[in-house]
Parts: sequence; C-alpha cells; structure tokens
Amino acid sequence: MVVAHGPVQEERFLKRWLFVLAVLAALLVSACGGRGGQGSKIEGEHVDVLMFDNRFEFTEIRIPVGGSVNWIGAGANPHNAVEANEEWSTETVFGNLEQLDGDEAVLTYDKPGTYVFFCTFHGNAEGAGMAGTLIVGP
Repeated sequence: MVVAHGPVQEERFLKRWLFVLAVLAALLVSACGGRGGQGSKIEGEHVDVLMFDNRFEFTEIRIPVGGSVNWIGAGANPHNAVEANEEWSTETVFGNLEQLDGDEAVLTYDKPGTYVFFCTFHGNAEGAGMAGTLIVGP
C-alpha cells in the first residue's frame, strides 16, 4: 500500500476533519434546540406542559381566566409545579408532591394574574432553575 503525503493530501485531510466538526456542531445545536425549554411559550384555553428532567417544556404559559394546565411528569426524576407564593400546587390535585413519568395533574385557574411557578426539586421561588411564568387573563 502506498501512502502519499503532500499538500493535496493534507488539504483533503483538513477538509474532511472540518466537515466532521461541522456535522458534530450542527448535531449539538439541534440537540439543544427544538421545542420547549428556556424562553419557549404556549398559549391556549387548555394546555399540556411536560415536566422534563430539570426543565419545563414551556417557560411562559398564557391561558384565559377559567383555562387549565395539565402538568405532566416526563423523564426519570420526580417533578411538580408550585406557585412561588404557594397559591397553587400540583400536589393539591395530584395528592403527592412527586409526579413521575406519565403522572398528570390538571389545574384550572379562575383568578387573573401573573404567577411564577417552579419545581421544588430543581428550581426555586425566585424563578431560577426549573421555573417559568403563568399568565392568566387577557
């Protein structure tokens, strides 16, 4: 077997590695993007929100007065959704603070306002970590 070395072969080798790095970078960006996560929004009368490992599917939720949110456990870790001032919690309808994969808790919101919510396992009442905002009203 003959291995040729020279500027042409080095250029081909470099181009191949740059191509491989570009593909890996694109895969990394697409894996981090997509639906849900920080900055994602949903609006509707009745919405489903998945609680993934360490993040909510949506961080801004808008519903009308009388609308509802179905908080759904997803992933390997337990989750919940609790309002920062403890005005509401998924525990009140689910019966347990720990929702696991597939567990659902539907809450209906009759009081207009803007509410910070968080997961007590992965966020805090100040809105850091696994947290978001629920806007009830027009």
